[in-house]
Amino acid sequence: MDTSSEVILEFNQVSKSFDDKTVLKQLSFSLSAGMVVGLLGQNGAGKSTLMRSALGILDVDAGSVTTLGEPALNLSTKAKEKIGYVPQQPFGYEGFSVKSALELHSSFYPDWDKQLETDWLTRFGLEAKQQVQRLSVGQRQSLALIMAMAYRPQLLVLDEPVASLDPIVRRQFMSDLFELALESGSAVLFSSHITSDIERVASHVALIKQGELVLFKEIDALREEVKLVQLNADAVLPGSIKVLNRNQHTALVDNIEQVEIAGAKNSLALNLDQLFMELHR
Repeated sequence: MDTSSEVILEFNQVSKSFDDKTVLKQLSFSLSAGMVVGLLGQNGAGKSTLMRSALGILDVDAGSVTTLGEPALNLSTKAKEKIGYVPQQPFGYEGFSVKSALELHSSFYPDWDKQLETDWLTRFGLEAKQQVQRLSVGQRQSLALIMAMAYRPQLLVLDEPVASLDPIVRRQFMSDLFELALESGSAVLFSSHITSDIERVASHVALIKQGELVLFKEIDALREEVKLVQLNADAVLPGSIKVLNRNQHTALVDNIEQVEIAGAKNSLALNLDQLFMELHR
């Protein structure tokens, strides 16, 4: 995948605290067109705070956030028209039918794709005459996804976008999300606790632990370079490797292939779910 194009979203040494509790710590990474970045971390790790800072909803205490070439806190109307956002909780349009809600929402976006809207209404089983306030939580989330994607935004920010969808619809949506990003030249930042979804569609993984960016890698490189090493009691880990977590008999390390570790028995490749569990062990 070519990710050498202009940077769409950039976090540069971003820090944020609430009531003297640090939520983000000097965090830096960037997204370019075609990148689908899965954001993974425990509850309270800072994922939603990071996303809200990208949208200019929250100001950061230190560092900078640049969205579509503009300071995130002062986005122009033109830039906002190129951003799609779906929060964790479905929102708004009570008192509207699905049809009238989409008519109003689409009126703000000159590049609205009516065919995409129609296709996704069918996929999610939504009917135009249904009242928004009578939709299930999953149906409301589906409607929010259509509203965020039908104008093919240049940046798509999704906070747990498929948590309320059933497994079959969720799998199809994640596949379509990846294809849409490539087709539209979009950058996608999405958080999820479902590691299989991230492995299935993400081009990159950003792993956050207690507000710090522990890993930011292409998904294939992550599988090859991050290993769980079984250690003898006298094992010494050289300073040239990045130790992500260490216990008495094991260490989770990055770039292990670059060095020899004295006292290491063997190393194990991990899937994303196993990596996440070992990181927080």
